[in-house]
Amino acid sequence: MLIAVGLWTGHDAASKWLATSYPVLVVLFWRNVFALVPAGLLVMKAGRLQRLPLRLRLLCWLRGVGGAFAYGTYVFALPLMPLADAIAVGLVAPILIIALSGWLLKERLHWSCWIAVLVGLGATLFIVRPGGDIPLLGAVLLLGGSTLYAFLMVLTRHIGPSVEGATLNWHTSCATLAIMTLGIPIVFVWPPLDDLPIFMLVGLITGVANFFMIQAFRLAPAPTVAPFEYSAILWAILFGVLIWGEVPSWSVIGGASVLITCGLFIMRREGREKVTA
Repeated sequence: MLIAVGLWTGHDAASKWLATSYPVLVVLFWRNVFALVPAGLLVMKAGRLQRLPLRLRLLCWLRGVGGAFAYGTYVFALPLMPLADAIAVGLVAPILIIALSGWLLKERLHWSCWIAVLVGLGATLFIVRPGGDIPLLGAVLLLGGSTLYAFLMVLTRHIGPSVEGATLNWHTSCATLAIMTLGIPIVFVWPPLDDLPIFMLVGLITGVANFFMIQAFRLAPAPTVAPFEYSAILWAILFGVLIWGEVPSWSVIGGASVLITCGLFIMRREGREKVTA
């Protein structure tokens, strides 16, 4: 999971860089074209594409379609604010994953964990409050994308025991690309040679990071895996300072710190429950 989070943060930085020069729909389309390369190689390494009943195949494609909108809204928001601010709002996703896993997957949570979930949601509302440092449109896009992302990770946990990681990654990548092709009639640009390596890098990172994240949620309970996403804020601050000279505001840092504390508390509490069970 730590590998996946590091890769996704690099993906976000590269996407933000491209989105300042190219339409976001173009960035998203080529991102998913090149993402098929590692997805296909992982299927070849696995030796086969798992045969799935129609129900599971539709759920895999539902995950891909949802991912197109979740990551699409996120990339649309990136040019509107510093990278660390966007990541800080996205930190609500692990809290939502934990809450949804308790509700939808019946993964039992102690009452104190539910209090931590509510505190984390309050910290998110503080970060995106009207008149704060994050523009309203960016806040709406990020909160919508984070909520959808949380549902998708719970779905991954649900179907994970029945679908192999490489197969789920392939179907997800194909479904996401199918959605992104709908943007071609609106705007289309061939990547120039100067920026082609960055487009390829974003796509390759997408394919590999998506596989690692799928494996993490397939193999471990969501409340255990989700808090590791908090490491993203450290990478985001580093990339933001080095590339754009962006320094997150104290309100964003404060809200993100509360979110991280809540997530780590839940992880520690759930780990203790498993030891004593």
